[in-house]
Amino acid sequence: MESLQAAVNAILPLFVMLALGMLLVRLHVADELGLNRINTLCFKLFLPMSLYYNMVTADIATLFNFRLLAYAMATQVVMLAIALLATFPTVKSSKSRGALAHGIFHTNFVILGTLIGTALCGEGNLGSVSLLIATVVPVQHVISAILLELFRGNSKVNAKKLLLGVLKNPYVVAAILGALTNLAGIRYPSVVANIFRDLGRCGAPLALIALGGLFNFGAVRENLKPIVVGVLGSLVLVPAILVPLSVYMGFRGADMVGLMCVYCGPCATSSFSLAKAMDSDADLAAQLVVFTSLCSIVTMFCWIFGLKQIGAF
Repeated sequence: MESLQAAVNAILPLFVMLALGMLLVRLHVADELGLNRINTLCFKLFLPMSLYYNMVTADIATLFNFRLLAYAMATQVVMLAIALLATFPTVKSSKSRGALAHGIFHTNFVILGTLIGTALCGEGNLGSVSLLIATVVPVQHVISAILLELFRGNSKVNAKKLLLGVLKNPYVVAAILGALTNLAGIRYPSVVANIFRDLGRCGAPLALIALGGLFNFGAVRENLKPIVVGVLGSLVLVPAILVPLSVYMGFRGADMVGLMCVYCGPCATSSFSLAKAMDSDADLAAQLVVFTSLCSIVTMFCWIFGLKQIGAF
């Protein structure tokens, strides 16, 4: 019951924010132009600031676990391969392929990992989860930027233009600057760090409100096939391959909790902002966030219950 409550606590706020966005549009408090501007602000400032803050404040040297980190990085390649293999037979549009592969690959690990990790491991015992947040999340952002840049719909990919586009992506810039700041040993005064933290906290709620307001219900029917593939790919196929593999590799306790949240989580909230800003299929990206988040309440409970039964944590 505690595990189910943790899953609900992680997912329910997402739907409250989505519903608020829909309500604001219905009440004519917000319109499409204003919500698009909010979405752009989230993409260029708030969400990158959250990533930067997590990178800067993580005590990577103390938490460092080479075996866990190497395994997590290697399985990102597996996740990406699964996403691409599921995507190409499903949709023909280049932009839709980018959005679908991104939706399967990029999980909502920060929110889910923190809440589920605290519920299962206890406050102050999130060392492995914190390490994975500081390393896996930036890697997923960078790969996602490359993925969407590749699938913008251009018939011919220009390597130089692709590289410049990725390097100018706010998430990539935040990840690189955060890593350099951390490695250089720079520590901000608490008042400055708190400003970074508070700006970052604006990102997820505002992005979800914008997503709710801009959500295109009419596109659900035409995107039904990729939505089903996206939900099954991210919440069933990826976990079914990588969770048992992680157990076989001997990961237990907090390590297993962190890996489970990486592989079993719904599509990241930032996926919609990123897809819209990078000229991808924003409607499909939004639908994947909504439907994977809803279904993950059930799937996360099943994975948590099953792993507890076999003593993985």
